[in-house]
Amino acid sequence: MAASGTGVSIGSRTVRVVQVKKQKDGTWQVQKALTAPFDGEEAPDGRRVAEGRAAMQSAGVKGPALIGLSGRDLIMRYTQVPPVPDWRLEMLMNFEVQEVSEQSGGDVSAAYAKLDIDDTTSGDEIVLVALAKNGYLKPRLEALRAAGLDAIGGCPRAVAAYWAYNENGQLRHDETVVMMNIGNENTDLAIARNGALVFARNISGGSKLFTDAIAQNMRVNRATAEKLKITKGNLTPRGQAKYRDSGEEKVANNLMGVGGHFVSAFNSSVMFAKAQSKVPDCDPDRLVIMGAGARLRGLSEYLESNLGVPVEVFDPVDDLDLSPLSSDAQAALKQEQGGIAVTLGLAQMAADAESFRLEILPEADRKKRQFMQETLPIIIAAAIVLVGVVAAFFMAGTAQDAAYAEKASLTEKARQFDENKNAYQSAKERVVVINDEKFRLRRMVALGPAVETMLAVVQRVVNDGGFEEIYISKIKASMKERLIDNERQFFPEIEFVATVQSTGERPPQTAYSEFGVMARREVEAVGGMTYGEMGGLKIREAGKATFEFSITQEKFPEQVEAERAALAKSGSGSGG
Repeated sequence: MAASGTGVSIGSRTVRVVQVKKQKDGTWQVQKALTAPFDGEEAPDGRRVAEGRAAMQSAGVKGPALIGLSGRDLIMRYTQVPPVPDWRLEMLMNFEVQEVSEQSGGDVSAAYAKLDIDDTTSGDEIVLVALAKNGYLKPRLEALRAAGLDAIGGCPRAVAAYWAYNENGQLRHDETVVMMNIGNENTDLAIARNGALVFARNISGGSKLFTDAIAQNMRVNRATAEKLKITKGNLTPRGQAKYRDSGEEKVANNLMGVGGHFVSAFNSSVMFAKAQSKVPDCDPDRLVIMGAGARLRGLSEYLESNLGVPVEVFDPVDDLDLSPLSSDAQAALKQEQGGIAVTLGLAQMAADAESFRLEILPEADRKKRQFMQETLPIIIAAAIVLVGVVAAFFMAGTAQDAAYAEKASLTEKARQFDENKNAYQSAKERVVVINDEKFRLRRMVALGPAVETMLAVVQRVVNDGGFEEIYISKIKASMKERLIDNERQFFPEIEFVATVQSTGERPPQTAYSEFGVMARREVEAVGGMTYGEMGGLKIREAGKATFEFSITQEKFPEQVEAERAALAKSGSGSGG
Protein backbone atom coordinates (compact mmCIF):
# COMPACT_ATOMS: atom_id res chain seq x y z
CA MET A 1 0.00 0.00 0.00
CA ALA A 2 1.22 3.46 -0.88
CA ALA A 3 2.40 5.56 2.03
CA SER A 4 0.30 8.48 3.21
CA GLY A 5 1.56 11.80 4.54
CA THR A 6 0.13 14.79 6.38
CA GLY A 7 0.88 18.47 5.97
CA VAL A 8 0.00 21.11 8.55
CA SER A 9 0.11 24.90 8.23
CA ILE A 10 -0.63 27.03 11.29
CA GLY A 11 -1.08 30.59 10.10
CA SER A 12 -2.10 33.74 11.93
CA ARG A 13 -5.75 33.42 10.84
CA THR A 14 -6.22 29.82 9.72
CA VAL A 15 -5.10 26.25 10.39
CA ARG A 16 -4.91 23.93 7.39
CA VAL A 17 -4.50 20.15 7.59
CA VAL A 18 -4.24 17.76 4.62
CA GLN A 19 -3.54 14.02 4.46
CA VAL A 20 -2.75 12.49 1.06
CA LYS A 21 -1.77 9.18 -0.52
CA LYS A 22 -0.21 8.60 -3.93
CA GLN A 23 -2.18 6.20 -6.13
CA LYS A 24 -0.70 3.53 -8.37
CA ASP A 25 -1.43 5.65 -11.44
CA GLY A 26 0.60 8.53 -10.00
CA THR A 27 -2.34 10.73 -9.00
CA TRP A 28 -2.71 12.07 -5.49
CA GLN A 29 -5.72 11.23 -3.35
CA VAL A 30 -6.77 13.56 -0.55
CA GLN A 31 -7.81 11.30 2.31
CA LYS A 32 -8.59 14.01 4.85
CA ALA A 33 -8.65 17.80 4.77
CA LEU A 34 -9.64 20.53 7.18
CA THR A 35 -9.48 24.33 7.10
CA ALA A 36 -10.21 25.96 10.45
CA PRO A 37 -10.16 29.77 10.66
CA PHE A 38 -9.49 31.50 13.96
CA ASP A 39 -12.17 33.71 15.42
CA GLY A 40 -11.60 37.46 15.29
CA GLU A 41 -8.19 39.08 14.92
CA GLU A 42 -4.90 37.29 14.42
CA ALA A 43 -4.39 34.88 17.30
CA PRO A 44 -1.29 34.89 19.57
CA ASP A 45 1.14 32.08 18.87
CA GLY A 46 0.17 29.92 21.85
CA ARG A 47 -3.46 29.94 20.81
CA ARG A 48 -2.53 29.21 17.18
CA VAL A 49 -0.65 26.09 18.21
CA ALA A 50 -3.45 24.93 20.54
CA GLU A 51 -6.07 25.36 17.83
CA GLY A 52 -3.76 23.68 15.35
CA ARG A 53 -3.55 20.64 17.61
CA ALA A 54 -7.34 20.60 17.98
CA ALA A 55 -7.76 20.83 14.20
CA MET A 56 -5.42 17.88 13.64
CA GLN A 57 -7.28 15.80 16.20
CA SER A 58 -10.62 16.78 14.67
CA ALA A 59 -9.41 15.84 11.18
CA GLY A 60 -8.26 12.41 12.45
CA VAL A 61 -5.04 12.51 10.43
CA LYS A 62 -2.24 10.02 11.04
CA GLY A 63 1.17 8.87 9.84
CA PRO A 64 4.29 10.92 9.04
CA ALA A 65 3.78 14.68 9.06
CA LEU A 66 5.60 17.90 8.17
CA ILE A 67 4.62 21.29 9.56
CA GLY A 68 5.21 24.46 7.59
CA LEU A 69 7.52 27.17 8.94
CA SER A 70 7.75 30.83 7.98
CA GLY A 71 8.21 34.30 9.44
CA ARG A 72 10.86 35.98 11.53
CA ASP A 73 11.60 32.84 13.57
CA LEU A 74 12.86 31.07 10.44
CA ILE A 75 16.28 31.85 8.95
CA MET A 76 17.26 30.69 5.47
CA ARG A 77 20.72 31.18 4.06
CA TYR A 78 23.09 29.72 1.50
CA THR A 79 26.67 28.55 1.67
CA GLN A 80 29.16 27.37 -0.94
CA VAL A 81 31.24 24.26 -0.37
CA PRO A 82 33.62 22.36 -2.63
CA PRO A 83 32.52 18.86 -3.66
CA VAL A 84 33.13 16.81 -0.50
CA PRO A 85 31.97 13.48 1.00
CA ASP A 86 28.78 13.53 3.07
CA TRP A 87 30.62 13.19 6.40
CA ARG A 88 32.78 16.18 5.53
CA LEU A 89 29.74 18.19 4.44
CA GLU A 90 28.08 17.43 7.77
CA MET A 91 31.08 18.81 9.65
CA LEU A 92 31.09 21.99 7.55
CA MET A 93 27.36 22.46 8.07
CA ASN A 94 27.70 22.00 11.82
CA PHE A 95 30.16 24.90 11.90
CA GLU A 96 27.85 26.98 9.71
CA VAL A 97 24.85 26.26 11.94
CA GLN A 98 26.82 27.09 15.07
CA GLU A 99 27.88 30.43 13.58
CA VAL A 100 24.34 31.38 12.55
CA SER A 101 23.02 30.20 15.90
CA GLU A 102 25.39 32.51 17.76
CA GLN A 103 24.46 35.43 15.52
CA SER A 104 20.74 34.87 16.08
CA GLY A 105 20.90 34.44 19.84
CA GLY A 106 21.22 30.65 20.02
CA ASP A 107 18.66 27.95 20.82
CA VAL A 108 17.89 27.05 17.22
CA SER A 109 17.38 23.84 15.27
CA ALA A 110 18.64 23.38 11.73
CA ALA A 111 18.55 21.30 8.57
CA TYR A 112 20.35 21.59 5.25
CA ALA A 113 20.15 20.26 1.69
CA LYS A 114 22.36 20.49 -1.38
CA LEU A 115 20.70 22.25 -4.32
CA ASP A 116 20.81 20.61 -7.73
CA ILE A 117 22.72 23.35 -9.54
CA ASP A 118 25.16 21.87 -12.05
CA ASP A 119 26.34 24.99 -13.86
CA THR A 120 27.51 27.42 -11.20
CA THR A 121 30.29 29.78 -12.19
CA SER A 122 32.34 28.90 -9.09
CA GLY A 123 32.23 25.12 -9.48
CA ASP A 124 31.24 24.81 -5.80
CA GLU A 125 28.10 23.14 -4.50
CA ILE A 126 25.36 25.38 -3.08
CA VAL A 127 23.78 24.28 0.19
CA LEU A 128 20.51 25.66 1.55
CA VAL A 129 20.57 25.93 5.35
CA ALA A 130 17.36 26.57 7.31
CA LEU A 131 17.26 27.34 11.04
CA ALA A 132 14.19 27.72 13.25
CA LYS A 133 14.09 29.12 16.77
CA ASN A 134 13.16 26.35 19.19
CA GLY A 135 10.65 28.52 21.00
CA TYR A 136 8.71 28.60 17.73
CA LEU A 137 9.49 25.08 16.45
CA LYS A 138 9.13 22.85 19.51
CA PRO A 139 5.48 23.69 20.40
CA ARG A 140 4.50 22.90 16.81
CA LEU A 141 6.24 19.54 16.83
CA GLU A 142 4.67 18.74 20.20
CA ALA A 143 1.26 19.58 18.74
CA LEU A 144 1.86 17.07 15.92
CA ARG A 145 2.79 14.36 18.40
CA ALA A 146 -0.14 15.19 20.71
CA ALA A 147 -2.45 14.65 17.72
CA GLY A 148 -0.95 11.18 17.18
CA LEU A 149 1.24 12.07 14.19
CA ASP A 150 4.83 11.05 13.51
CA ALA A 151 6.57 14.43 13.42
CA ILE A 152 9.17 14.31 10.64
CA GLY A 153 10.06 17.92 11.38
CA GLY A 154 9.43 21.49 10.32
CA CYS A 155 9.90 22.50 6.68
CA PRO A 156 10.05 26.03 5.22
CA ARG A 157 6.82 26.86 3.40
CA ALA A 158 8.89 28.20 0.52
CA VAL A 159 10.25 24.69 -0.09
CA ALA A 160 6.70 23.31 0.21
CA ALA A 161 5.49 25.85 -2.39
CA TYR A 162 8.14 24.57 -4.80
CA TRP A 163 7.26 20.93 -4.19
CA ALA A 164 3.51 21.56 -4.50
CA TYR A 165 3.98 23.06 -7.95
CA ASN A 166 6.54 20.40 -8.88
CA GLU A 167 4.00 17.65 -8.09
CA ASN A 168 0.75 19.30 -9.20
CA GLY A 169 1.68 22.05 -11.64
CA GLN A 170 3.61 22.26 -14.89
CA LEU A 171 7.23 22.80 -13.94
CA ARG A 172 9.09 22.45 -17.23
CA HIS A 173 12.79 21.73 -17.53
CA ASP A 174 13.52 24.51 -20.00
CA GLU A 175 12.50 27.53 -17.94
CA THR A 176 12.96 29.48 -14.72
CA VAL A 177 9.83 29.80 -12.60
CA VAL A 178 9.23 31.92 -9.51
CA MET A 179 6.64 30.55 -7.06
CA MET A 180 5.17 32.98 -4.54
CA ASN A 181 2.96 31.83 -1.68
CA ILE A 182 1.14 34.84 -0.22
CA GLY A 183 -0.02 34.26 3.35
CA ASN A 184 -1.55 36.68 5.78
CA GLU A 185 1.62 37.77 7.59
CA ASN A 186 4.42 36.42 5.39
CA THR A 187 5.24 35.64 1.78
CA ASP A 188 7.20 32.52 0.84
CA LEU A 189 9.12 32.56 -2.41
CA ALA A 190 10.92 29.82 -4.34
CA ILE A 191 12.73 29.80 -7.69
CA ALA A 192 13.10 26.66 -9.81
CA ARG A 193 15.40 26.39 -12.80
CA ASN A 194 15.27 23.40 -15.16
CA GLY A 195 12.85 21.78 -12.72
CA ALA A 196 15.17 21.99 -9.69
CA LEU A 197 14.99 24.31 -6.70
CA VAL A 198 17.76 26.92 -6.81
CA PHE A 199 16.50 29.47 -4.27
CA ALA A 200 13.98 29.81 -1.43
CA ARG A 201 13.26 32.52 1.09
CA ASN A 202 10.52 33.92 3.31
CA ILE A 203 9.66 37.61 3.37
CA SER A 204 7.86 39.54 6.06
CA GLY A 205 4.56 40.95 4.86
CA GLY A 206 1.59 39.26 3.22
CA SER A 207 -2.03 40.05 2.40
CA LYS A 208 -2.40 41.67 5.83
CA LEU A 209 -0.60 44.67 4.31
CA PHE A 210 -3.66 45.30 2.12
CA THR A 211 -5.95 45.07 5.14
CA ASP A 212 -3.79 47.47 7.15
CA ALA A 213 -3.76 49.99 4.29
CA ILE A 214 -7.57 49.97 4.07
CA ALA A 215 -7.94 50.24 7.85
CA GLN A 216 -5.50 53.15 8.10
CA ASN A 217 -6.56 55.18 5.06
CA MET A 218 -10.31 54.61 5.34
CA ARG A 219 -10.30 54.86 9.15
CA VAL A 220 -12.14 51.60 9.82
CA ASN A 221 -11.35 48.78 12.22
CA ARG A 222 -9.40 45.76 10.99
CA ALA A 223 -12.41 43.45 10.84
CA THR A 224 -14.20 45.88 8.54
CA ALA A 225 -11.05 46.41 6.50
CA GLU A 226 -10.65 42.66 6.01
CA LYS A 227 -14.23 42.39 4.82
CA LEU A 228 -13.77 45.30 2.40
CA LYS A 229 -10.62 43.68 1.01
CA ILE A 230 -12.49 40.45 0.29
CA THR A 231 -15.70 41.94 -1.08
CA LYS A 232 -14.45 45.09 -2.85
CA GLY A 233 -10.72 44.59 -3.25
CA ASN A 234 -9.57 44.95 -6.87
CA LEU A 235 -5.94 45.42 -7.88
CA THR A 236 -6.52 45.35 -11.65
CA PRO A 237 -4.34 48.03 -13.32
CA ARG A 238 -6.27 51.27 -13.71
CA GLY A 239 -6.36 51.20 -17.49
CA GLN A 240 -7.97 47.75 -17.41
CA ALA A 241 -10.14 47.96 -14.29
CA LYS A 242 -13.91 48.19 -14.38
CA TYR A 243 -15.15 49.08 -10.91
CA ARG A 244 -18.67 48.14 -9.88
CA ASP A 245 -19.13 51.26 -7.74
CA SER A 246 -17.25 54.19 -6.19
CA GLY A 247 -16.64 52.20 -3.00
CA GLU A 248 -14.76 49.55 -4.91
CA GLU A 249 -12.67 52.20 -6.66
CA LYS A 250 -11.85 53.84 -3.33
CA VAL A 251 -10.70 50.52 -1.88
CA ALA A 252 -8.65 49.85 -5.02
CA ASN A 253 -6.83 53.16 -4.66
CA ASN A 254 -5.69 52.10 -1.20
CA LEU A 255 -4.41 48.77 -2.49
CA MET A 256 -2.23 50.01 -5.34
CA GLY A 257 0.65 51.23 -3.19
CA VAL A 258 0.81 47.96 -1.26
CA GLY A 259 1.04 45.92 -4.46
CA GLY A 260 4.52 47.34 -4.95
CA HIS A 261 5.69 45.29 -1.98
CA PHE A 262 5.24 42.07 -3.96
CA VAL A 263 6.85 43.54 -7.06
CA SER A 264 9.90 44.45 -4.96
CA ALA A 265 9.90 41.01 -3.33
CA PHE A 266 10.01 39.39 -6.77
CA ASN A 267 12.81 41.59 -8.12
CA SER A 268 14.98 41.47 -5.01
CA SER A 269 14.61 37.68 -4.78
CA VAL A 270 15.73 37.21 -8.38
CA MET A 271 18.81 39.37 -7.78
CA PHE A 272 19.55 37.56 -4.52
CA ALA A 273 19.13 34.17 -6.22
CA LYS A 274 21.63 35.05 -8.95
CA ALA A 275 24.18 36.08 -6.34
CA GLN A 276 23.64 33.08 -4.08
CA SER A 277 23.31 30.35 -6.72
CA LYS A 278 26.20 31.68 -8.83
CA VAL A 279 24.04 31.16 -11.92
CA PRO A 280 23.84 34.48 -13.78
CA ASP A 281 21.40 33.12 -16.36
CA CYS A 282 18.48 32.96 -13.93
CA ASP A 283 15.96 35.38 -15.45
CA PRO A 284 12.37 34.25 -14.71
CA ASP A 285 10.11 33.09 -17.51
CA ARG A 286 6.95 33.30 -15.41
CA LEU A 287 5.54 33.82 -11.92
CA VAL A 288 3.16 31.44 -10.14
CA ILE A 289 1.21 32.81 -7.17
CA MET A 290 -0.64 30.73 -4.60
CA GLY A 291 -1.97 30.94 -1.07
CA ALA A 292 -4.98 32.71 0.40
CA GLY A 293 -3.50 36.12 -0.49
CA ALA A 294 -3.36 35.18 -4.18
CA ARG A 295 -7.17 35.26 -4.35
CA LEU A 296 -7.27 39.08 -4.29
CA ARG A 297 -9.06 40.16 -7.46
CA GLY A 298 -6.75 41.67 -10.07
CA LEU A 299 -3.51 40.76 -8.27
CA SER A 300 -2.22 38.55 -11.10
CA GLU A 301 -2.94 41.25 -13.69
CA TYR A 302 -1.23 43.88 -11.51
CA LEU A 303 1.90 41.78 -11.09
CA GLU A 304 2.02 40.84 -14.77
CA SER A 305 1.74 44.51 -15.77
CA ASN A 306 4.54 45.59 -13.41
CA LEU A 307 6.90 42.65 -13.86
CA GLY A 308 6.59 41.98 -17.57
CA VAL A 309 6.31 38.20 -17.16
CA PRO A 310 3.24 35.93 -17.36
CA VAL A 311 1.55 35.37 -14.01
CA GLU A 312 -0.45 32.24 -13.14
CA VAL A 313 -2.73 31.69 -10.14
CA PHE A 314 -2.07 28.13 -8.99
CA ASP A 315 -4.94 26.01 -7.68
CA PRO A 316 -4.06 22.28 -7.52
CA VAL A 317 -7.45 21.00 -6.31
CA ASP A 318 -8.93 20.16 -9.72
CA ASP A 319 -6.21 17.56 -10.38
CA LEU A 320 -6.63 15.76 -7.05
CA ASP A 321 -8.76 12.73 -6.22
CA LEU A 322 -11.19 14.01 -3.57
CA SER A 323 -13.43 10.92 -3.49
CA PRO A 324 -12.72 9.98 0.18
CA LEU A 325 -14.02 13.41 1.32
CA SER A 326 -17.62 14.33 2.00
CA SER A 327 -19.36 16.64 -0.45
CA ASP A 328 -19.11 19.50 2.07
CA ALA A 329 -15.38 18.92 2.56
CA GLN A 330 -14.84 18.80 -1.21
CA ALA A 331 -16.72 22.08 -1.65
CA ALA A 332 -14.71 23.74 1.15
CA LEU A 333 -11.44 22.61 -0.41
CA LYS A 334 -12.43 24.00 -3.82
CA GLN A 335 -13.37 27.32 -2.23
CA GLU A 336 -9.79 27.65 -1.01
CA GLN A 337 -8.75 28.52 -4.60
CA GLY A 338 -5.09 27.69 -4.05
CA GLY A 339 -4.97 28.52 -0.35
CA ILE A 340 -4.30 24.87 0.40
CA ALA A 341 -1.33 24.56 -2.02
CA VAL A 342 1.54 24.82 0.48
CA THR A 343 -0.16 22.48 2.97
CA LEU A 344 -0.69 20.01 0.13
CA GLY A 345 3.02 20.26 -0.74
CA LEU A 346 3.95 19.50 2.87
CA ALA A 347 1.69 16.44 2.86
CA GLN A 348 3.13 15.17 -0.43
CA MET A 349 6.68 15.60 0.86
CA ALA A 350 5.78 13.72 4.05
CA ALA A 351 4.33 10.85 1.97
CA ASP A 352 7.39 10.57 -0.27
CA ALA A 353 10.71 9.88 1.46
CA GLU A 354 12.52 10.58 -1.84
CA SER A 355 11.11 14.11 -2.16
CA PHE A 356 13.25 17.21 -1.84
CA ARG A 357 12.53 18.44 1.68
CA LEU A 358 14.10 19.85 4.80
CA GLU A 359 13.41 18.23 8.16
CA ILE A 360 14.17 20.73 10.91
CA LEU A 361 14.27 18.98 14.29
CA PRO A 362 15.76 19.86 17.69
CA GLU A 363 19.09 18.14 18.27
CA ALA A 364 17.69 15.66 20.80
CA ASP A 365 14.85 14.65 18.44
CA ARG A 366 17.22 14.39 15.49
CA LYS A 367 19.58 12.08 17.37
CA LYS A 368 16.67 10.01 18.64
CA ARG A 369 15.40 9.60 15.07
CA GLN A 370 18.93 8.75 13.92
CA PHE A 371 19.19 6.16 16.70
CA MET A 372 15.87 4.65 15.60
CA GLN A 373 16.94 4.57 11.96
CA GLU A 374 20.27 2.95 12.81
CA THR A 375 18.88 0.50 15.36
CA LEU A 376 16.22 -0.95 13.07
CA PRO A 377 18.70 -1.99 10.38
CA ILE A 378 20.83 -3.59 13.12
CA ILE A 379 17.85 -5.62 14.32
CA ILE A 380 16.89 -6.60 10.77
CA ALA A 381 20.47 -7.52 9.97
CA ALA A 382 20.66 -9.56 13.18
CA ALA A 383 17.48 -11.36 12.22
CA ILE A 384 18.84 -12.12 8.74
CA VAL A 385 22.11 -13.36 10.21
CA LEU A 386 20.14 -15.39 12.73
CA VAL A 387 18.18 -17.12 9.96
CA GLY A 388 21.45 -17.94 8.22
CA VAL A 389 23.00 -19.18 11.44
CA VAL A 390 20.02 -21.40 12.20
CA ALA A 391 20.21 -22.83 8.68
CA ALA A 392 23.92 -23.45 9.16
CA PHE A 393 23.18 -25.02 12.54
CA PHE A 394 20.85 -27.56 11.00
CA MET A 395 23.27 -28.17 8.16
CA ALA A 396 25.96 -28.88 10.75
CA GLY A 397 23.59 -31.29 12.48
CA THR A 398 22.99 -33.12 9.21
CA ALA A 399 26.72 -33.30 8.59
CA GLN A 400 27.23 -34.64 12.10
CA ASP A 401 24.68 -37.40 11.54
CA ALA A 402 26.45 -38.37 8.34
CA ALA A 403 29.77 -38.40 10.14
CA TYR A 404 28.40 -40.65 12.87
CA ALA A 405 27.05 -43.05 10.24
CA GLU A 406 30.42 -43.04 8.54
CA LYS A 407 32.11 -43.71 11.89
CA ALA A 408 29.83 -46.68 12.59
CA SER A 409 30.44 -48.11 9.16
CA LEU A 410 34.18 -47.76 9.52
CA THR A 411 34.12 -49.24 13.01
CA GLU A 412 32.45 -52.35 11.63
CA LYS A 413 34.95 -52.54 8.81
CA ALA A 414 37.84 -51.96 11.25
CA ARG A 415 36.88 -55.13 13.05
CA GLN A 416 37.15 -56.95 9.80
CA PHE A 417 39.97 -55.10 8.12
CA ASP A 418 42.83 -53.81 10.18
CA GLU A 419 44.03 -51.66 7.27
CA ASN A 420 41.00 -49.32 7.72
CA LYS A 421 42.30 -47.98 11.03
CA ASN A 422 43.56 -44.79 9.44
CA ALA A 423 40.19 -44.11 7.77
CA TYR A 424 38.43 -44.73 11.07
CA GLN A 425 40.70 -42.25 12.85
CA SER A 426 40.04 -39.65 10.14
CA ALA A 427 36.27 -40.03 10.57
CA LYS A 428 36.62 -39.74 14.32
CA GLU A 429 38.54 -36.47 13.93
CA ARG A 430 35.85 -35.16 11.59
CA VAL A 431 33.23 -35.82 14.26
CA VAL A 432 35.26 -33.75 16.75
CA VAL A 433 35.60 -30.86 14.29
CA ILE A 434 31.88 -30.87 13.45
CA ASN A 435 31.00 -30.99 17.16
CA ASP A 436 33.11 -27.89 17.76
CA GLU A 437 31.51 -26.13 14.79
CA LYS A 438 28.06 -27.07 16.03
CA PHE A 439 28.89 -25.68 19.48
CA ARG A 440 30.15 -22.41 17.93
CA LEU A 441 26.96 -22.08 15.91
CA ARG A 442 24.87 -22.64 19.04
CA ARG A 443 26.57 -19.63 20.60
CA MET A 444 25.81 -17.49 17.54
CA VAL A 445 22.19 -18.62 17.55
CA ALA A 446 21.90 -17.48 21.17
CA LEU A 447 23.27 -14.05 20.35
CA GLY A 448 20.65 -13.00 17.75
CA PRO A 449 17.40 -12.89 19.75
CA ALA A 450 19.18 -11.66 22.87
CA VAL A 451 20.62 -8.68 20.98
CA GLU A 452 17.19 -7.90 19.57
CA THR A 453 15.59 -8.04 23.04
CA MET A 454 18.25 -5.87 24.67
CA LEU A 455 18.10 -3.22 21.93
CA ALA A 456 14.32 -3.17 22.14
CA VAL A 457 14.46 -2.61 25.91
CA VAL A 458 16.88 0.31 25.60
CA GLN A 459 14.92 1.80 22.72
CA ARG A 460 11.70 1.59 24.77
CA VAL A 461 13.29 3.28 27.78
CA VAL A 462 14.78 6.14 25.69
CA ASN A 463 11.63 6.77 23.66
CA ASP A 464 8.80 6.05 26.11
CA GLY A 465 10.58 7.32 29.19
CA GLY A 466 10.81 10.90 27.98
CA PHE A 467 14.63 10.99 27.95
CA GLU A 468 14.99 13.44 25.08
CA GLU A 469 18.45 14.47 26.29
CA ILE A 470 19.84 10.91 26.14
CA TYR A 471 20.99 9.08 23.02
CA ILE A 472 23.06 5.94 22.53
CA SER A 473 26.40 6.70 20.89
CA LYS A 474 28.07 3.26 20.93
CA ILE A 475 27.06 -0.41 21.16
CA LYS A 476 29.38 -3.42 21.67
CA ALA A 477 28.15 -7.03 21.77
CA SER A 478 30.17 -9.95 23.16
CA MET A 479 29.78 -13.45 24.68
CA LYS A 480 30.46 -14.30 28.33
CA GLU A 481 31.57 -17.87 29.11
CA ARG A 482 30.42 -19.73 32.22
CA LEU A 483 30.95 -23.33 33.36
CA ILE A 484 27.58 -24.81 34.35
CA ASP A 485 27.39 -28.48 35.38
CA ASN A 486 30.87 -29.03 33.92
CA GLU A 487 29.64 -27.75 30.55
CA ARG A 488 30.66 -24.53 28.89
CA GLN A 489 27.75 -22.14 28.41
CA PHE A 490 27.88 -18.83 26.61
CA PHE A 491 25.63 -15.85 27.32
CA PRO A 492 25.44 -12.60 25.28
CA GLU A 493 26.27 -9.23 26.81
CA ILE A 494 25.91 -5.76 25.27
CA GLU A 495 27.78 -2.71 26.49
CA PHE A 496 26.22 0.68 25.76
CA VAL A 497 27.76 4.15 25.81
CA ALA A 498 25.11 6.84 26.32
CA THR A 499 25.48 10.61 25.95
CA VAL A 500 23.45 13.07 28.03
CA GLN A 501 22.94 16.47 26.35
CA SER A 502 21.30 18.84 28.83
CA THR A 503 18.10 20.45 27.52
CA GLY A 504 17.74 22.78 30.49
CA GLU A 505 14.78 20.88 31.89
CA ARG A 506 16.88 18.66 34.18
CA PRO A 507 20.63 18.33 34.83
CA PRO A 508 22.56 15.36 33.40
CA GLN A 509 22.92 13.73 36.86
CA THR A 510 19.13 13.63 37.29
CA ALA A 511 18.56 12.24 33.78
CA TYR A 512 21.27 9.62 34.39
CA SER A 513 19.76 8.53 37.71
CA GLU A 514 16.18 8.36 36.41
CA PHE A 515 17.29 6.51 33.28
CA GLY A 516 19.14 3.92 35.38
CA VAL A 517 16.11 3.27 37.59
CA MET A 518 13.77 2.79 34.64
CA ALA A 519 16.26 0.75 32.59
CA ARG A 520 16.97 -1.59 35.51
CA ARG A 521 13.23 -2.09 36.06
CA GLU A 522 12.58 -2.81 32.36
CA VAL A 523 15.52 -5.24 32.08
CA GLU A 524 14.48 -7.17 35.20
CA ALA A 525 10.92 -7.35 33.87
CA VAL A 526 12.19 -9.27 30.83
CA GLY A 527 13.63 -11.96 33.08
CA GLY A 528 16.93 -13.75 32.89
CA MET A 529 18.86 -10.53 32.27
CA THR A 530 20.75 -8.09 34.49
CA TYR A 531 21.47 -4.37 34.15
CA GLY A 532 24.86 -3.11 35.23
CA GLU A 533 26.33 0.38 35.50
CA MET A 534 29.97 0.94 34.58
CA GLY A 535 31.83 3.82 36.20
CA GLY A 536 29.04 6.32 36.80
CA LEU A 537 28.42 9.65 35.05
CA LYS A 538 31.41 11.31 33.38
CA ILE A 539 31.13 15.05 32.72
CA ARG A 540 32.69 15.91 29.34
CA GLU A 541 31.79 19.61 29.11
CA ALA A 542 29.15 22.03 30.37
CA GLY A 543 25.75 20.42 29.97
CA LYS A 544 27.14 17.25 28.39
CA ALA A 545 28.15 13.96 29.97
CA THR A 546 28.43 10.24 29.18
CA PHE A 547 27.82 7.04 31.04
CA GLU A 548 28.19 3.35 30.30
CA PHE A 549 25.97 0.43 31.17
CA SER A 550 25.60 -3.18 30.19
CA ILE A 551 22.84 -5.75 29.82
CA THR A 552 23.81 -9.39 30.28
CA GLN A 553 21.74 -12.51 29.71
CA GLU A 554 22.14 -14.72 32.78
CA LYS A 555 19.65 -17.44 31.86
CA PHE A 556 18.33 -18.86 28.64
CA PRO A 557 14.72 -17.90 27.80
CA GLU A 558 13.49 -21.47 28.29
CA GLN A 559 14.89 -21.42 31.84
CA VAL A 560 13.09 -18.18 32.61
CA GLU A 561 9.81 -19.53 31.25
CA ALA A 562 10.20 -22.76 33.23
CA GLU A 563 10.85 -20.85 36.46
CA ARG A 564 7.84 -18.59 35.87
CA ALA A 565 5.60 -21.55 35.14
CA ALA A 566 6.77 -23.29 38.30
CA LEU A 567 6.19 -20.13 40.35
CA ALA A 568 2.71 -19.69 38.88
CA LYS A 569 1.85 -23.30 39.59
CA SER A 570 3.15 -23.02 43.14
CA GLY A 571 1.15 -19.82 43.67
CA SER A 572 -2.07 -21.33 42.33
CA GLY A 573 -1.55 -24.49 44.40
CA SER A 574 -1.06 -22.61 47.66
CA GLY A 575 -4.12 -20.50 46.94
CA GLY A 576 -6.31 -23.65 46.65
